[in-house]
Amino acid sequence: GRLLERGWGRVRAMRRLLLFALPLLAVACSKKDQANIAINVNYTPSFKTGCIVMQVQDEANAANVTDKQTVTDLATRVPPLKLGVALREGWGPKLKVTIAAHEQSCEGKEVDKVELSVDLSGEGTKSAVSAQLNAPDEDGDGYVAVLGDGKGGTDCQDSGLNAALRFPGNIEVCDAVDNNCSGVADEGLDKKWYQDADNDGVPRGPDFVSQCAKPAGNYIEYAEAGPFDCDETSMNAANRFPGNEELCDGFDNNCENGVDEGFAARNAPCNNECGGVTVCAADGKSVVCNREPGRNYYRDVDGDEDGDATLQAVVKCQGQQPDPGYVLNNHGDCDDVDPAVSSLRAEVCDAIDNNCDGTVDNNTAVSCGGTLKDVADYHLSSTGQNWRTVSAAPSGYPVWVAGLGGKLAMRRAAGAKFESFSFGDPTSPTPPDGSPVLHPNNCGNGDWYVSWVNSSGVVFLGGPSGLLAIHTGATDYTCVPGGAPTSVLITGMVGFDVGGMTTIYITDSDGRLIRWNVGSTPAFTDLNDNNFNYYGLHGLSEDLLLVSGGRTGPDQQRFASYAGVSSGTTAAPTTHTANPNNVGGKANAVWMGTASNACAVGDGGAVWRWDGATTWNRFNAPAGVTVDFSSVVMRYNAQDTANPLNRQCYMVDKSAAGKLRRLTPFGWAKGPDLPLANADKPLRDIAITQTTGEFWIVGDDGRVFHYPEPAP
Repeated sequence: GRLLERGWGRVRAMRRLLLFALPLLAVACSKKDQANIAINVNYTPSFKTGCIVMQVQDEANAANVTDKQTVTDLATRVPPLKLGVALREGWGPKLKVTIAAHEQSCEGKEVDKVELSVDLSGEGTKSAVSAQLNAPDEDGDGYVAVLGDGKGGTDCQDSGLNAALRFPGNIEVCDAVDNNCSGVADEGLDKKWYQDADNDGVPRGPDFVSQCAKPAGNYIEYAEAGPFDCDETSMNAANRFPGNEELCDGFDNNCENGVDEGFAARNAPCNNECGGVTVCAADGKSVVCNREPGRNYYRDVDGDEDGDATLQAVVKCQGQQPDPGYVLNNHGDCDDVDPAVSSLRAEVCDAIDNNCDGTVDNNTAVSCGGTLKDVADYHLSSTGQNWRTVSAAPSGYPVWVAGLGGKLAMRRAAGAKFESFSFGDPTSPTPPDGSPVLHPNNCGNGDWYVSWVNSSGVVFLGGPSGLLAIHTGATDYTCVPGGAPTSVLITGMVGFDVGGMTTIYITDSDGRLIRWNVGSTPAFTDLNDNNFNYYGLHGLSEDLLLVSGGRTGPDQQRFASYAGVSSGTTAAPTTHTANPNNVGGKANAVWMGTASNACAVGDGGAVWRWDGATTWNRFNAPAGVTVDFSSVVMRYNAQDTANPLNRQCYMVDKSAAGKLRRLTPFGWAKGPDLPLANADKPLRDIAITQTTGEFWIVGDDGRVFHYPEPAP
């Protein structure tokens, strides 16, 4: 045991070798010293990155063999390497010891080997033996040099210049050195450099410079087979090379001996309306016209962004400014003077074809509450009923119609039958259409030409010789006609409900303006007696009233306004000017839509507009129209100031075949159209509800039209 401790102290210090040596030394220690031997392994000192492997085998029984034991920490050692072998139980005394050197790793190539035969007969420590391994690696690259006898490692150069760059498996680089020990320098590397003077990525050839480093100047590596550039020197050389995209630019970009192949012809006429010809596009990708196509502009009189569908486009070329009042492309407007109508609008309930699809209200009679039609109620349609005036309460109902011979009728609510308070109508038979029977409490047989209805639904009537009447609509009300302080025809009437009191203003054909304070004892004030005749009166408040009329002479139409008529006993008019003012006949009616907008109509197709100043501007009637207009209203919904129907004037005429006409701020619009079968009599009056746009028209021989009138 003591010998083992002294002889194998170093063996115990060895890492992996210690693991295999100790079992050999441990046998029979308890009785006597076991046979063992030390082996001094000398190896080339430069062998630092490889592995030394030892294996022991029983010469008498080859099956007795140890595992290979390895030493890899050579970088921290210096030769000799101290190893040892001890006899193992069951083994013969003669052993074969094999010691080998491997480059790189223990699995690397075996570069040298020594086989020793040792005899461990007897007991105790035997004389040490030595072994020599020749494994030079002077350049420290991990590869052992090939020796002069063909033995050794794989390194083709282990010392001298570039030795560290030359070893098996190294990457071959272009440096004129056999880096991978293949026997050939720079094999497989392209050392050909081709000049690319125009820097387009394709050089001229086939001449080249052969060297590892890039030559000075514009040289690139390139495939020996080409293709090579067809132009390296011209001003467009950079855009000319094989494989380049052919452009439309007058050059052979792809070096295929063609110019602009694949592109359409140039200088061909195009966009003829603007005199263009075909040219190459700026990016060379296509052939384009050198002038943009003409843009179609269409007249848009009403400013609704939709041009007149009936007119040809005005073509504007590049650089030309569009004419004022024209829009680009849109031209579906079927009525270009009506801002409420265009192909861009949605259909609404107004008796007009708003969206230009050819159908009024788009057959939505149910949602609109009805259509524009004649009202054929029993108490309205007699040929002896010549209606002259129609008025509605501010809410729309009741609505009253009145006419010649004391005719008077009322509809109390939407869809209800008219009730009659007419003088002289028969009391039997019972109306066949379900209308109520005649109410006997009429207002006499006077002729009613004007009317007004207050917020309570009470109607006020006026007629010839200053005749006045009031009817509440109650079946037990007694109507007692009275008189105003005038002996001529009452031509205008407008009233106001203020503070629970009703005040009515009336005009007559002699030019009087009279204030009527309605009460248990009516009070009349003759405010003004003008020197021309009044035929129309309207106002939105007592602060401003407009009157229209005329007088005999070359300048017959006359307009005036009255301000602040609610107090005092007189009122002086402000005379307005009609421009032009030389139209024959008189101005029969006037209507204010706002405090600064009004329309008036008169004889001979005359129509005027007022803008809040003292001048009235005349609009020419539609071509060939010379009818005498009898009544007018202006639409204006103060709760919807953007409504395109605002400030539009609706008027009727008293010709033998009276019609409804509509004037927008831009001209004469289409519709609403009265039913043709019934629009064959003079029409005398029109009334409108501003918020809803509901309107009524009355005329001779029982003609009463209403929008929207539900189906019976």
